[in-house]
Amino acid sequence: MASRTKQKEEARARRLAEEQARSERERRARRLQMLGGVVIAAVVVVAVAIAISASGGGGAPPPNSPSARAAASAVTGLLTGVPQSGTTLGSPSAKVTVTEYGDLECPICRDFALGAENNLISGDVRSGKVKLVYRSLETATGNGPDPSVFGTQQAAAYAAGLQQHAWDYILLFYHEQGSEGTSYVTPSYLQGLAKQIPGLGYATWATDRTSPTLLAQVTADQQAAASKGFNSTPTIVVQGPKGQAQPIIGNTDYGTLESAIKSVS
Repeated sequence: MASRTKQKEEARARRLAEEQARSERERRARRLQMLGGVVIAAVVVVAVAIAISASGGGGAPPPNSPSARAAASAVTGLLTGVPQSGTTLGSPSAKVTVTEYGDLECPICRDFALGAENNLISGDVRSGKVKLVYRSLETATGNGPDPSVFGTQQAAAYAAGLQQHAWDYILLFYHEQGSEGTSYVTPSYLQGLAKQIPGLGYATWATDRTSPTLLAQVTADQQAAASKGFNSTPTIVVQGPKGQAQPIIGNTDYGTLESAIKSVS
Protein backbone atom coordinates (compact mmCIF):
# COMPACT_ATOMS: atom_id res chain seq x y z
CA MET A 1 0.00 0.00 0.00
CA ALA A 2 2.80 2.38 0.98
CA SER A 3 4.59 1.56 -2.24
CA ARG A 4 1.45 2.28 -4.27
CA THR A 5 0.91 5.57 -2.46
CA LYS A 6 4.49 6.54 -3.11
CA GLN A 7 4.08 5.75 -6.80
CA LYS A 8 1.02 7.99 -6.96
CA GLU A 9 2.87 10.82 -5.26
CA GLU A 10 5.83 10.44 -7.64
CA ALA A 11 3.47 10.43 -10.66
CA ARG A 12 1.73 13.52 -9.31
CA ALA A 13 5.08 15.23 -8.81
CA ARG A 14 6.11 14.39 -12.37
CA ARG A 15 2.86 15.87 -13.70
CA LEU A 16 3.34 19.03 -11.67
CA ALA A 17 6.91 19.32 -12.91
CA GLU A 18 5.79 18.85 -16.50
CA GLU A 19 3.03 21.43 -16.11
CA GLN A 20 5.46 23.92 -14.57
CA ALA A 21 7.95 23.30 -17.38
CA ARG A 22 5.23 23.75 -20.01
CA SER A 23 4.02 26.91 -18.31
CA GLU A 24 7.55 28.25 -18.21
CA ARG A 25 8.01 27.48 -21.95
CA GLU A 26 4.79 29.32 -22.76
CA ARG A 27 5.87 32.32 -20.67
CA ARG A 28 9.21 32.42 -22.50
CA ALA A 29 7.44 32.21 -25.87
CA ARG A 30 5.15 35.09 -24.94
CA ARG A 31 8.12 37.19 -23.81
CA LEU A 32 9.90 36.48 -27.09
CA GLN A 33 6.80 37.47 -29.06
CA MET A 34 6.49 40.69 -27.07
CA LEU A 35 10.19 41.41 -27.55
CA GLY A 36 9.85 40.75 -31.28
CA GLY A 37 6.94 43.16 -31.49
CA VAL A 38 8.94 45.84 -29.68
CA VAL A 39 11.88 45.32 -32.03
CA ILE A 40 9.65 45.53 -35.11
CA ALA A 41 7.99 48.69 -33.79
CA ALA A 42 11.40 50.21 -33.13
CA VAL A 43 12.54 49.37 -36.65
CA VAL A 44 9.41 50.99 -38.10
CA VAL A 45 9.94 54.12 -36.03
CA VAL A 46 13.55 54.38 -37.15
CA ALA A 47 12.59 53.82 -40.79
CA VAL A 48 9.93 56.53 -40.62
CA ALA A 49 12.38 58.90 -38.96
CA ILE A 50 14.93 58.26 -41.67
CA ALA A 51 12.33 58.82 -44.40
CA ILE A 52 11.18 62.06 -42.80
CA SER A 53 14.76 63.22 -42.40
CA ALA A 54 15.56 62.40 -46.02
CA SER A 55 12.51 64.27 -47.30
CA GLY A 56 13.11 67.32 -45.12
CA GLY A 57 10.13 66.66 -42.85
CA GLY A 58 7.49 66.34 -45.53
CA GLY A 59 9.04 68.82 -47.93
CA ALA A 60 9.83 68.38 -51.60
CA PRO A 61 12.88 66.36 -52.70
CA PRO A 62 16.11 68.32 -53.34
CA PRO A 63 16.46 69.22 -57.05
CA ASN A 64 19.56 67.03 -57.42
CA SER A 65 18.15 64.00 -55.61
CA PRO A 66 17.57 60.75 -57.57
CA SER A 67 13.78 61.14 -57.29
CA ALA A 68 13.91 64.72 -58.59
CA ARG A 69 16.17 63.75 -61.49
CA ALA A 70 13.81 60.90 -62.36
CA ALA A 71 10.85 63.30 -62.30
CA ALA A 72 12.63 65.79 -64.55
CA SER A 73 13.50 63.00 -67.00
CA ALA A 74 9.88 61.78 -67.07
CA VAL A 75 8.49 65.27 -67.69
CA THR A 76 11.02 66.01 -70.43
CA GLY A 77 10.22 62.71 -72.14
CA LEU A 78 6.48 63.39 -71.96
CA LEU A 79 6.64 66.94 -73.35
CA THR A 80 9.49 66.87 -75.88
CA GLY A 81 8.13 67.67 -79.33
CA VAL A 82 4.75 68.92 -78.09
CA PRO A 83 4.26 72.66 -78.85
CA GLN A 84 3.74 75.09 -75.98
CA SER A 85 2.58 78.69 -75.91
CA GLY A 86 2.05 80.44 -72.60
CA THR A 87 0.06 78.04 -70.47
CA THR A 88 -1.28 76.14 -73.49
CA LEU A 89 0.13 72.74 -74.41
CA GLY A 90 -0.56 71.24 -77.84
CA SER A 91 -1.40 72.27 -81.36
CA PRO A 92 -3.17 75.66 -81.68
CA SER A 93 -5.43 74.06 -84.30
CA ALA A 94 -6.64 71.25 -82.02
CA LYS A 95 -10.44 71.10 -82.17
CA VAL A 96 -10.92 70.26 -78.49
CA THR A 97 -9.66 72.34 -75.57
CA VAL A 98 -9.25 70.84 -72.10
CA THR A 99 -8.77 73.47 -69.40
CA GLU A 100 -7.46 72.57 -65.96
CA TYR A 101 -8.22 74.98 -63.13
CA GLY A 102 -5.59 73.98 -60.60
CA ASP A 103 -3.55 74.82 -57.53
CA LEU A 104 0.05 73.60 -57.72
CA GLU A 105 -0.01 72.66 -54.02
CA CYS A 106 -3.21 70.62 -54.40
CA PRO A 107 -2.53 66.87 -53.90
CA ILE A 108 -5.66 65.92 -55.87
CA CYS A 109 -4.38 67.99 -58.79
CA ARG A 110 -1.13 66.05 -58.51
CA ASP A 111 -2.97 62.73 -58.67
CA PHE A 112 -4.84 63.89 -61.75
CA ALA A 113 -1.68 65.22 -63.41
CA LEU A 114 0.31 62.04 -62.85
CA GLY A 115 -2.58 59.83 -63.90
CA ALA A 116 -5.31 60.75 -66.41
CA GLU A 117 -3.65 63.98 -67.52
CA ASN A 118 -0.42 62.17 -68.28
CA ASN A 119 -2.33 59.78 -70.53
CA LEU A 120 -4.16 62.71 -72.14
CA ILE A 121 -0.86 64.41 -72.99
CA SER A 122 0.87 61.31 -74.32
CA GLY A 123 -2.14 60.45 -76.49
CA ASP A 124 -4.64 63.14 -77.43
CA VAL A 125 -2.42 66.21 -76.99
CA ARG A 126 0.61 64.74 -78.72
CA SER A 127 -1.54 63.57 -81.64
CA GLY A 128 -2.95 67.09 -82.15
CA LYS A 129 -6.49 66.15 -81.21
CA VAL A 130 -6.58 68.16 -77.97
CA LYS A 131 -4.84 71.21 -76.56
CA LEU A 132 -4.46 71.57 -72.81
CA VAL A 133 -4.71 74.89 -70.97
CA TYR A 134 -3.77 75.63 -67.34
CA ARG A 135 -5.57 78.22 -65.22
CA SER A 136 -5.05 79.12 -61.54
CA LEU A 137 -7.60 78.46 -58.80
CA GLU A 138 -6.51 78.68 -55.16
CA THR A 139 -7.69 75.87 -52.88
CA ALA A 140 -5.06 73.86 -50.96
CA THR A 141 -2.59 76.75 -50.76
CA GLY A 142 -5.22 78.94 -49.15
CA ASN A 143 -5.64 76.39 -46.37
CA GLY A 144 -1.90 76.06 -45.81
CA PRO A 145 0.49 77.87 -43.47
CA ASP A 146 1.28 80.62 -45.98
CA PRO A 147 -1.54 81.42 -48.44
CA SER A 148 0.41 84.41 -49.72
CA VAL A 149 2.69 82.11 -51.74
CA PHE A 150 -0.13 81.19 -54.13
CA GLY A 151 0.39 84.08 -56.52
CA THR A 152 4.16 83.64 -56.37
CA GLN A 153 4.15 79.92 -57.13
CA GLN A 154 1.58 80.17 -59.92
CA ALA A 155 3.39 83.13 -61.50
CA ALA A 156 6.59 81.07 -61.44
CA ALA A 157 4.92 78.58 -63.80
CA TYR A 158 3.57 81.38 -65.99
CA ALA A 159 7.07 82.87 -66.18
CA ALA A 160 8.32 79.56 -67.55
CA GLY A 161 5.46 79.83 -70.05
CA LEU A 162 6.99 83.01 -71.46
CA GLN A 163 9.76 80.70 -72.67
CA GLN A 164 7.35 77.94 -73.80
CA HIS A 165 8.03 75.80 -70.72
CA ALA A 166 4.98 76.36 -68.51
CA TRP A 167 3.94 72.73 -68.60
CA ASP A 168 7.45 71.56 -67.77
CA TYR A 169 7.24 73.68 -64.63
CA ILE A 170 3.66 72.67 -63.78
CA LEU A 171 4.30 68.95 -64.08
CA LEU A 172 7.63 69.14 -62.24
CA PHE A 173 5.85 70.95 -59.40
CA TYR A 174 3.25 68.20 -59.23
CA HIS A 175 5.91 65.46 -59.37
CA GLU A 176 7.98 67.07 -56.61
CA GLN A 177 5.10 68.41 -54.56
CA GLY A 178 5.70 68.43 -50.81
CA SER A 179 3.27 67.42 -48.08
CA GLU A 180 0.09 69.45 -47.86
CA GLY A 181 0.07 71.89 -44.97
CA THR A 182 3.85 72.30 -44.85
CA SER A 183 5.88 75.37 -45.77
CA TYR A 184 7.90 73.70 -48.53
CA VAL A 185 7.18 76.34 -51.20
CA THR A 186 10.16 78.63 -50.70
CA PRO A 187 12.18 80.70 -53.16
CA SER A 188 14.77 77.91 -53.14
CA TYR A 189 12.13 75.32 -54.06
CA LEU A 190 10.74 77.43 -56.92
CA GLN A 191 14.25 78.15 -58.19
CA GLY A 192 15.16 74.48 -57.97
CA LEU A 193 12.28 73.53 -60.27
CA ALA A 194 13.33 76.13 -62.85
CA LYS A 195 16.91 74.84 -62.84
CA GLN A 196 15.70 71.34 -63.72
CA ILE A 197 14.05 72.41 -67.00
CA PRO A 198 16.28 71.90 -70.07
CA GLY A 199 16.37 74.98 -72.29
CA LEU A 200 14.86 77.38 -69.76
CA GLY A 201 16.83 80.63 -69.43
CA TYR A 202 17.12 80.81 -65.65
CA ALA A 203 18.13 84.47 -65.33
CA THR A 204 15.23 85.57 -67.52
CA TRP A 205 12.81 83.36 -65.62
CA ALA A 206 14.04 84.71 -62.28
CA THR A 207 13.22 88.26 -63.41
CA ASP A 208 9.92 87.38 -65.09
CA ARG A 209 8.46 85.44 -62.18
CA THR A 210 8.00 88.63 -60.14
CA SER A 211 6.28 90.44 -63.00
CA PRO A 212 3.10 92.30 -61.94
CA THR A 213 1.60 91.25 -65.27
CA LEU A 214 1.90 87.56 -64.40
CA LEU A 215 0.53 88.11 -60.90
CA ALA A 216 -2.40 89.94 -62.50
CA GLN A 217 -2.96 86.97 -64.79
CA VAL A 218 -3.18 84.67 -61.76
CA THR A 219 -5.77 87.01 -60.24
CA ALA A 220 -7.72 87.14 -63.50
CA ASP A 221 -7.80 83.34 -63.63
CA GLN A 222 -9.17 83.28 -60.10
CA GLN A 223 -11.88 85.77 -60.98
CA ALA A 224 -12.84 83.83 -64.11
CA ALA A 225 -13.13 80.63 -62.06
CA ALA A 226 -15.27 82.38 -59.46
CA SER A 227 -17.58 83.77 -62.14
CA LYS A 228 -18.22 80.19 -63.31
CA GLY A 229 -18.87 78.98 -59.76
CA PHE A 230 -15.69 76.86 -59.60
CA ASN A 231 -14.29 76.34 -56.10
CA SER A 232 -12.57 72.94 -56.22
CA THR A 233 -9.38 71.73 -57.85
CA PRO A 234 -8.86 70.33 -60.23
CA THR A 235 -11.88 71.50 -62.19
CA ILE A 236 -11.66 70.21 -65.76
CA VAL A 237 -13.54 71.95 -68.57
CA VAL A 238 -13.77 70.22 -71.98
CA GLN A 239 -14.86 72.30 -74.98
CA GLY A 240 -15.14 71.43 -78.67
CA PRO A 241 -17.13 71.96 -81.88
CA LYS A 242 -20.26 70.54 -80.25
CA GLY A 243 -20.10 72.73 -77.16
CA GLN A 244 -18.93 72.21 -73.61
CA ALA A 245 -19.19 69.05 -71.51
CA GLN A 246 -20.26 69.10 -67.89
CA PRO A 247 -17.22 70.24 -65.85
CA ILE A 248 -15.37 67.40 -64.17
CA ILE A 249 -14.57 68.12 -60.53
CA GLY A 250 -11.66 66.46 -58.75
CA ASN A 251 -9.45 63.58 -59.83
CA THR A 252 -10.83 61.50 -62.68
CA ASP A 253 -9.79 58.62 -64.89
CA TYR A 254 -8.71 58.77 -68.50
CA GLY A 255 -11.87 56.99 -69.68
CA THR A 256 -14.06 59.77 -68.26
CA LEU A 257 -11.91 62.39 -69.97
CA GLU A 258 -12.15 60.52 -73.27
CA SER A 259 -15.93 60.32 -73.00
CA ALA A 260 -16.14 64.08 -72.42
CA ILE A 261 -13.84 64.74 -75.39
CA LYS A 262 -15.90 62.52 -77.67
CA SER A 263 -19.11 64.23 -76.57
CA VAL A 264 -17.90 67.61 -77.84
CA SER A 265 -15.82 66.54 -80.85
